[in-house]
Amino acid sequence: MDVVERPPQDVTPAPIAPSPGRSWARTAYLEATKIVLGTRIALILVAMTAAWLLADTQGPASEGIVALFNQWDGPLFARVAEFGYTDLRTDPHATAFFPLLPLLLRAFHAFGFSYAIAGMLIATVSSIVAGAFLYRFAEEEIGEGSGRRALLYMALFPTAVFLIAPYSEALFLAGAIAAFYYARRGRWLMVAIPGAVAVGSRFAGLFLLFGLVFEFVRQNDWTRKKVLAASAGIGAAALPLIAYALYLWNVKGDPFYFFIDQREGWYREFTGPISSLTKTWELAFGDAGPTNWLFSWRIELVAAAIGVGFVAWALKRREWGYAAFMGATMGALMTSTWYFSIPRMMLSLFPIYLLLAGWTARKDSRHEYLLAATAVLAALGVVVFTRGAWYF
Repeated sequence: MDVVERPPQDVTPAPIAPSPGRSWARTAYLEATKIVLGTRIALILVAMTAAWLLADTQGPASEGIVALFNQWDGPLFARVAEFGYTDLRTDPHATAFFPLLPLLLRAFHAFGFSYAIAGMLIATVSSIVAGAFLYRFAEEEIGEGSGRRALLYMALFPTAVFLIAPYSEALFLAGAIAAFYYARRGRWLMVAIPGAVAVGSRFAGLFLLFGLVFEFVRQNDWTRKKVLAASAGIGAAALPLIAYALYLWNVKGDPFYFFIDQREGWYREFTGPISSLTKTWELAFGDAGPTNWLFSWRIELVAAAIGVGFVAWALKRREWGYAAFMGATMGALMTSTWYFSIPRMMLSLFPIYLLLAGWTARKDSRHEYLLAATAVLAALGVVVFTRGAWYF
């Protein structure tokens, strides 16, 4: 396998010096905006076409663009934003949804936006921010041209529909990629704000912090200045989790009540890896559910194997921070009651895009075949999701 050579793994990569007059930030945001908006428009057109072709009424489809993408968890986030966590009108297991996105939805709603439109706007802006940092990441560490490829792998990931819908994945990615970008350059105080965004968006932020700790260890710089900066940056990034835990302690009597809501609302709780695999296998190859659910469970198994493969790839590259972040995430998913939403969660594992960009850097054919496959799956995901069926 041809992989672009990287700097020594115990040294933080030095950024490529920009050419005279060139602004890395401007270039990165311009590329991210073009690719995010371009792919988004294409996938929305796919959704609208499917709504027309698969409509069960005469004439044009009755759903608008926003209604098509405001499925499943979208309305649940909106209810938390409108009513909070304790109101009877909110989902009874709402604390499973971390508070940053509902807070932003509420802020946008104060300016006259509907919750659904606000969610899609936040997802779009967050995707552009995430894409800009991903572009810079790949260009500086892998080589020229890799940024665009990594961007495309994110924007056309098989579960990219969750970057369009009013979900928290895009917000998490914006924080996670930026936090790791600064960490890789030893700018640990800069990790605080984007890290806090990721932690406030999803429970997976805890796994991000775990990865950042291992990234610090990888850099092997134990000077007092670096230790203090890393401790301050990572510690500040953890503050949203602490604040949320204190809030839950006050209103629910349990600082980790979101674990209870995960168990009672989605039947997910910690179990052994063998039990989790066995349960998922029985669901995937049994006869207890409709065909679409059997297919979904089988995809969960495939995604789990692919996710473990990426963790092994990062370990082989001695990318301890990447491996810790992805490994902790996969470990949690594969020790749950059953495998559930693994393909969706893999969208948040941004090192995947960097590893793939390095793998395709020297062979255009790899890039073309990979992108063709992921684009088809992304389009399929948009159709399934916007027609009201669950897509991973």
